[in-house]
Amino acid sequence: MVEILTDQIFEDIVETIRESLLVLNSDLKVISVSRSFYDFFKVKPEETVGQLIYDLGNKQWDIPMLRELLETILPEKTSFDNYEVEHDFATIGKRTMLLNARQIEREVDEERIILLAIEDITERKKIEAGLGKAHEELKAVTTELKRAAQVKSEFLANMSHELRTPLNSINGFSEVLYDETFGPLNEKQKQYVNNVLTSGKHLLLLINQILDMAKVEAGKMKLALSSLPMKSLLNEISLLIENMVGKKKIKMSLEIAEDLPDIEADDLKVKEILYNLLSNAVKFTPEGGKIGMRVKKVDSEIEIVVWDTGIGIASENMDKIFEGFFRVDTPYSRLTEGTGLGLPLSKKMVELHGGKLLVESEGLNRGTSVRFTLPILSRMVV
Repeated sequence: MVEILTDQIFEDIVETIRESLLVLNSDLKVISVSRSFYDFFKVKPEETVGQLIYDLGNKQWDIPMLRELLETILPEKTSFDNYEVEHDFATIGKRTMLLNARQIEREVDEERIILLAIEDITERKKIEAGLGKAHEELKAVTTELKRAAQVKSEFLANMSHELRTPLNSINGFSEVLYDETFGPLNEKQKQYVNNVLTSGKHLLLLINQILDMAKVEAGKMKLALSSLPMKSLLNEISLLIENMVGKKKIKMSLEIAEDLPDIEADDLKVKEILYNLLSNAVKFTPEGGKIGMRVKKVDSEIEIVVWDTGIGIASENMDKIFEGFFRVDTPYSRLTEGTGLGLPLSKKMVELHGGKLLVESEGLNRGTSVRFTLPILSRMVV
């Protein structure tokens, strides 16, 4: 049984549509209107039904674009979609409308009618314009930040280079004096020269870290790959910090797997990573504490864990520890020297090799564990 769409059913459908909808006859006069049209445009049925669309609302619908759509485009295509019309309406002000229309022929009387749907997209256009403006502003800010970062990196690189030259001279002459090459020193003089030499070496280390960080941020740090015998390299680094460990009466544990393979990596940078992490472990572990290193092969990588029983890291600082120059603020850490660049620089160099670095800590005074991986065969194109 075929159900016939009666005029009443058609009227009910039009009435309940949420968007503004006009039903026009072939002469472009209004046959029917949705309730939402009356509500939105603040008009009454007696002012609307039977009227030519251009005469509605004191001729506020006499819009050139609408005339072209209804009189030129629609007869040729029988429909049009998503046409935007901007107009200043007398009752609701300046609005942007999205128009969609269909020309259909009713089977009952073969009368041609037009369904014209009107959607107010004014607020949407404002949001889109605002988003577009915000996007452009964000692009400008991002560009400026990149430029500032580049200037900062270049400044740090240049300054670090300029500072290293006189500092190397200071250290060199201090070593000559300390070795008493040109004559003996009394005990006080030797102590003062040693203080100058120690401070100079520490300052040179900080300058080198700043220079390395500037190179990484500028994308200018390159790897000099070679085959590294990891077992001997790890033992060499552990011997370098033995003096630091002994002075603080810290116990050090080494667990290096017997089947540890050689890897393809940058010798100096791997040593710097290990030295940074181990010296940090010593630096932030009080006397009588413990530090250690565990190394093993995991699939196509080697995994190295440097751990300590030191001051640990509070949970609120975990996201900050990789920021350059950030130092955890504790009474103990104020007694230690450094720029806070060792950990972020180590992370950058691990990632440059194609590995990953993670830091774990259960909280203050509960120690820290730094876990990083290095591929056995380099994934980098150098």
